[in-house]
Amino acid sequence: MIKGIYTSASGMIPRTLKQEVFANNMANANTIGFKKDRVFLHQLRRAKNGLMTDLKWEVPMVDGVYIDFSQGFTRQTERPLDVAIEGNGFFVVSTPEGERYTRDGEFSLTQEGVLVNKNGHPVLSDSGPITITGDDISISADGIISVDGSELAKIRIVDFDKPYNLTRVNYGYMALANEEIQAVNAEGYKVRQGYIEESNVNIIEQMVDMLVSFRAYEAGQKSIQAQDETLDKAVNDLGRVR
Repeated sequence: MIKGIYTSASGMIPRTLKQEVFANNMANANTIGFKKDRVFLHQLRRAKNGLMTDLKWEVPMVDGVYIDFSQGFTRQTERPLDVAIEGNGFFVVSTPEGERYTRDGEFSLTQEGVLVNKNGHPVLSDSGPITITGDDISISADGIISVDGSELAKIRIVDFDKPYNLTRVNYGYMALANEEIQAVNAEGYKVRQGYIEESNVNIIEQMVDMLVSFRAYEAGQKSIQAQDETLDKAVNDLGRVR
């Protein structure tokens, strides 16, 4: 009986985490360049007398939360400083904490003509921040910025070995999980001027997953309640001396 309660409770723990992940994904569904989180679960099989052929029960365990870096939908904005990456790679921006990486290409110019993102952090080229003075701005498929017909700079787009070992930090940026990771120039990508990349969150999918997870959590609650009631009768009624 106690083992049954333990098993039911163990099954509810990862459901709580999944609900938190789903809620965070849905809250960022309209965040440009956002990459959704996923929860990886595994079943821990417990053997009887050390023999895996005689399983007693299985307990779902959280192996970890990982970021799904799949491509988001690219939406046309027709703004000349909006750019989206199709394929691999990240934009590099300079922050007070160091270089950070993002798929959000919603850029603008400061009064001094410095290309920045919505957080006011400079967008980097291979030689540093990009300053634009001119009216006719075009950005090629490989990220080269031309102003009034003359090439000015190339937007720095980097990539990393897969699976990506990146972590979320402030302002929705990605940062290196450890210093051993080396950024390399991205390959196999295309820059689209006048577009932005939406988040890769599918609202309908997240709502369905959230409902399924909630029902499983609810079933665990009812199972614990039923077993608790049975245990209460076994202790207080069956053992009563009359």
